[in-house]
Amino acid sequence: MHPRDKEIWLAIDQGLRAIDWEAWFGCPEGADYLSPAGHEVTTRAVAGLTAFFQSRWLPMAVTPSPASGRASDTFVGLGRHAPVLQIMSGAGRGAWVEAVRWWAAYAYLEEAGVPGLTSVRRDARRDVTLSRFLHTQTQARLALMGATRGLPVELEPAKASGGPGDVRIGPVFIEVVTFAEDQKFQDSEKFRESCRIHLFTLDRDRSIYWEGDFPELLNGDDFETWKKRTEEAARKCVASQTAVDVLSNSGRRLTVHPGTAPQGTTLTGETVESDQGKRLLGKVRGKCAKTKGAGTAWIWVEDHSGLFHFPLPFAEMSLAAKTDALADLLGPLLGEYVHVAGIIVSNAARRRLPLPPDEDALRPAAQGLRRGLPLDRVRETIVIPRRIILPEQTSLIARMCDAEAASLDWVLGRLGVLGGVTSLLAESSTPRRDSPLWTP
Repeated sequence: MHPRDKEIWLAIDQGLRAIDWEAWFGCPEGADYLSPAGHEVTTRAVAGLTAFFQSRWLPMAVTPSPASGRASDTFVGLGRHAPVLQIMSGAGRGAWVEAVRWWAAYAYLEEAGVPGLTSVRRDARRDVTLSRFLHTQTQARLALMGATRGLPVELEPAKASGGPGDVRIGPVFIEVVTFAEDQKFQDSEKFRESCRIHLFTLDRDRSIYWEGDFPELLNGDDFETWKKRTEEAARKCVASQTAVDVLSNSGRRLTVHPGTAPQGTTLTGETVESDQGKRLLGKVRGKCAKTKGAGTAWIWVEDHSGLFHFPLPFAEMSLAAKTDALADLLGPLLGEYVHVAGIIVSNAARRRLPLPPDEDALRPAAQGLRRGLPLDRVRETIVIPRRIILPEQTSLIARMCDAEAASLDWVLGRLGVLGGVTSLLAESSTPRRDSPLWTP
């Protein structure tokens, strides 16, 4: 991490400075993986995201509510996805590309005058929660995918019974459901994020790095005690130039080493278990019931590591097995709710470099697609359509998902950024097909 970024994040950790998009992306001197054109896009993205969400949004998003302090009141993992914090693991480029995709989608939809964007932006600013953020991102992404195919798109389209829906792409009316980690996962991830930011601040002016296990969930004085122990370990490591362990009360081991972190160095936390399939079925059933007034509608489930969360067994299954499992779980809902044309479950939490080859799983009751997205995202989408009915809409959705990887270069071109994503990366940092595989 660049010294300037270390100073900024130390101030954020100590409550002396509010986080903003400039800090989130990091200073240009630290982003040596970008070309001059990439630095120009960073400036545009910082300004664009600040304008779309307003300046107060990001600090509110990553700061727990004083009333509850619950992780669900914040954006679990948002800070972790900051490009500046991904550099150590070698994922800075991918995190930067993903953030640029967020900005580019909003910028294009605004320039194109897509109906409903004003309402989407207003809701995003008012409802500062993880669920709303994922909902907004999904609406914008789906609209962009439709526009890439040359189709008319509309956000917040009117339902047949009145009131707004989520997205209309040509003839396809889509209602969005977001499915994130449950409360236990959120509390755990928020705690890990606080630990991670604290450890990064200890690297300031020191040539050290951390690996091993985060402690079990700590609160109040116990967390402050752990932070003091890590500070002392960092000082001892620098003085002795040897590794120093920090053990939690339950024996979880975190080690600070002198020097620079090797590629792929990781920090891990304890496993949290939950019945995610049951949660998903209940949430989709609720959405089906609420969309009866929409006329014929598709239910799009945007999974944010709710069901695909590693190391849950479902996440380790083959694409074909996942497709069959979700068809068995959600398919019966199509019999209960005749207005639902189909159910789609999609997730892009996994990151791999180089990207894996495209994969399709055509199963009797559903279709699965796995596509690599710039730069290191792997999106898995499972389409469970109502049989026979609306084959044209099913085909359209499949074609949109198939071509999603090209949408970023397409939208960058519409925003005057020629040459696509590769033009924004320094030549020495552009991933090669023979690059080693990593999955942070």
